[in-house]
Amino acid sequence: MTKPTVFMYSGQGSQYFHMTRELYEQHPRYRLWLDYCDDIAAPILGDTVLDTMFDPARTKGDPFDSLAESSAALLCVEYSLTRVVQEMGYRPDILLGYSLGEITAAVVAGVFSLERGISFAVEFARILAERTPLSGMLAIVASPEIVRSRPGLFADCRVTGRNFDNNFVVSGRIEAIQRLRDTLDVEGITCQRLPVNYGVHTDLIDPVEHRVRDVLSGVSFDPPQLPIVSSASAERVAAVTPDSVWAAMRSPVEFAQSITNMTAAGDATFIDLGPSGTLATFVKYILPSGCGSAQISTINRFGQDLKSLRDFQVQAAPLLADNTSEPRENSRL
Repeated sequence: MTKPTVFMYSGQGSQYFHMTRELYEQHPRYRLWLDYCDDIAAPILGDTVLDTMFDPARTKGDPFDSLAESSAALLCVEYSLTRVVQEMGYRPDILLGYSLGEITAAVVAGVFSLERGISFAVEFARILAERTPLSGMLAIVASPEIVRSRPGLFADCRVTGRNFDNNFVVSGRIEAIQRLRDTLDVEGITCQRLPVNYGVHTDLIDPVEHRVRDVLSGVSFDPPQLPIVSSASAERVAAVTPDSVWAAMRSPVEFAQSITNMTAAGDATFIDLGPSGTLATFVKYILPSGCGSAQISTINRFGQDLKSLRDFQVQAAPLLADNTSEPRENSRL
């Protein structure tokens, strides 16, 4: 039996300035698709995604934390990477989204258009900015068990993502996150502030639920043309609905459980279409030793995009030999 191929889409926290810049400058097909996405996104944002992403006044280390701009940029990058990989001849059997990545998955599955996906992501971001408190998000390299065993340490913080056994994410108001970060630093527990300034996946966004549902009520949802697994429910989504979209933004992300559930019936090949390669790294730590599943990233934060994409092709060729269509001639690197 052929292993299913899973295309994975990361969410907020995986973005950074100048992501895919080398690919844009040197890979004609990627440039074509990103230009196409930018043409769609620019009227929605009131500015171009490219000017924001490739701002010469910014470095990769600067926080890319404008929620509306970074959400549009992530959707454009992930969609464009998907088209390039498809043009290489690879096709997904299943789509897996992480938070905002569930919107990309819905677009790729044909549930709604790219324009509709970007419009929702941007409007959602603007609603959060207008009507919810500034917050912080912290990735912690430790077992989530620490939250139960030391409730005082995590006062006013909520677990918003479980990535693998020793990696989880918490969110809360800025002062609570800063206090937690300071204490973890003193105790030598590795943590990293993520570029997300609003309380997604927590009750901090509950006041905008009715407004978000009003926006979603104007969206037409078509049946997905490919199976979608939600990291919010850790299960396959029979149909994308306003309820499932709200859950993707409001519920904690259960990424580890999602991968465990997906591999319970057999091995799979997981391809990370996000800009950082973080989901492939998570999968690496989730998969049991000796299993037949595999994970591959397309690009990562470290630059050398063309080399990363070539490496992807080398790794993917034997793993996906039975799950390809004829590659387009002009998709070669």
